Amino acid sequence: MAPETKHILGVFEDAISQLNKDIKRMGELALQNLQHAAQGLLERNADYCNRAITDDEQVDELEKQIDREGIAIIMKFGPVAKDLRRVIATMKAATAVERISDHAVSLARRAKQINTHAELPETAGLLRIYELAAAMLADAMNSFCNGDLESALMIKGRDTDLDAAYRDFNRSITQRMQQDPGNIPDYVDMLFCARFIERIGDQSVNISEDAVYLLTAMDIRHGGQLPVAGTTAAGS
Repeated sequence: MAPETKHILGVFEDAISQLNKDIKRMGELALQNLQHAAQGLLERNADYCNRAITDDEQVDELEKQIDREGIAIIMKFGPVAKDLRRVIATMKAATAVERISDHAVSLARRAKQINTHAELPETAGLLRIYELAAAMLADAMNSFCNGDLESALMIKGRDTDLDAAYRDFNRSITQRMQQDPGNIPDYVDMLFCARFIERIGDQSVNISEDAVYLLTAMDIRHGGQLPVAGTTAAGS
């Protein structure tokens, strides 16, 4: 291989490595923002809420950086097969991660409103929904960054559990609104909080679908055929 070719290959590998580092860091920050928002709500701590809101800016900046890096890689190197899929999938995953962080911000803002009023025991019901969504997000990012197809394929099924917990919480809060109309504003805020967390689960599913596309070249969105675990794309 000619020295110039080796040099170009090295630059390309460095660019891909940086892209991977940025999406991993972006996922870590989004998960941290979700954790802080949930702590702010469940521990009635405004400082955690404010951290989730403030730190969202870092996620926004990383999304823009990933877009710039991805476009530059495509224009400069013309990647094909798995390399091209990695760029495309990473840019798509970054969009999902940014939306997750936005939902965490919305959760933190609602939490701040709830925390200005007397504590209601029903707030604790959000813990289970949060735990399910946070685990889905962590595992979706792990499957994407570490190439874990089996884990990616399991995320969608786990979203069913999150949806069930979300519906149960909604039913319980709706009943409480009828029994305790004086606290309806707080109950409405709780319903919004549950919705934001449930949407984080949906975006985690999107990330797992991007991981499947990256690893197998199969598009499983909207009921697409699922690959068999261990499948790799032809010509990777």
